[in-house]
Amino acid sequence: MSAEHADKPLLLLVDDTPSNLHVLAAILKHDYRLKLATNGPDAIALCHKEEQPQLLVLDVMMPDMSGIEVLTALRADPHTAAIPVIFLSADDSERSQLDGFELGADDYLTKPVNHILLQARVHNILRRKQAEDRVRELNATLEARVAQRSRELDAANAALQHSLEDLARSEARAALSIMVASITHELGTPLGNSVMTAGTLDDATRELEHLMESGQIKRSNLTDYFSVQRDGLNILQRNLQRANELLSNFKQVAADQASEQRREFDLGEVIHEIVASLQPSLKRHPHKLVVDIPKGILMDSQPGPLGQVCINLINNAYLHAFEGRSDGLLTLSASADEQQVTLRVSDNGIGIPAENLEKLFLPFFSTKIGKGGSGLGMTIVESLISKTLGGNISVNSTLGVGTTFSIRLPRQAPVAAETPAP
Repeated sequence: MSAEHADKPLLLLVDDTPSNLHVLAAILKHDYRLKLATNGPDAIALCHKEEQPQLLVLDVMMPDMSGIEVLTALRADPHTAAIPVIFLSADDSERSQLDGFELGADDYLTKPVNHILLQARVHNILRRKQAEDRVRELNATLEARVAQRSRELDAANAALQHSLEDLARSEARAALSIMVASITHELGTPLGNSVMTAGTLDDATRELEHLMESGQIKRSNLTDYFSVQRDGLNILQRNLQRANELLSNFKQVAADQASEQRREFDLGEVIHEIVASLQPSLKRHPHKLVVDIPKGILMDSQPGPLGQVCINLINNAYLHAFEGRSDGLLTLSASADEQQVTLRVSDNGIGIPAENLEKLFLPFFSTKIGKGGSGLGMTIVESLISKTLGGNISVNSTLGVGTTFSIRLPRQAPVAAETPAP
């Protein structure tokens, strides 16, 4: 084994279907060393080898010994308890995901696997574990290395900032990939209706041509034909207009997310485009999202990072604030003066305890560590707002009432705050 290959993290992929293993291996083989198992007992045995896997990608539904039983056995053994586990399942229900996180899974992805999202989640979990291991190592030798610790912490902070920037781009690409899949799925209905209607109009035209050629055409035939054409064209127009709206909303959001370039834009229009692009995935939840932003709030800034901030805060509300609820209301509002814009993201959720508020933007702080939370989402939000957009963020929360994030941004972002596109 070459030294370069040996430096790659070792992953264990577990699935009872060989074709699924081949797909996972094809996605991850370039960046990691891989071991494969097709059943639970073999997976547990490989975790007790001298070289442990640094992460498991584990199928939930397996015969004889399920992924849940494998995870339970691993977490009960001190030798294997700390190995991160990503669950894979065809069951995308919220109950199944919550059950997985409660058992100690670090993440939960549904099949078919989105390869960009899988790569990002594996990378993020390994990066987090590496950072946590390094912090523990530093703390264990703290008394003997006080002076060196200061230098290492400075380097770690610089590396963390670089990691946050990489992670922000990685999460943006993953979010864009999910939006592409959602929009593609959503387009299926209007385009399918349009194809079916076009076929109906074609059949009607062929039938009329046949009647004309045979000399059997009647006035009633023409009346029926025009009625079918009129109704069909109305259906075509409505469905194609819906498809055009979906593509128009998604087009600018995708361009902003991909380029991270600065431009002039209307804040309300950008937020509406972002929310419209998220609707295919948000509509699966019972909660309501309202945008209350007046027209005419013009900004000269970077809509890509601003969109990523909004996406993270919206997803954060749906994951945390509305947990266990079916009547969530999330409102995006804004006000502005000549120099500054204040964007507010408010929910009527469960609220944040006072002891957690001051730690909310700290790296690796999450109430769902071990249950799918990386502890970096709000750190990325704060970093994008302060370092990329030149603003600041604050939060107010009352238990049982809700939470409001207030984002203050300059209408014209400072040149120094710009970040080059990756």
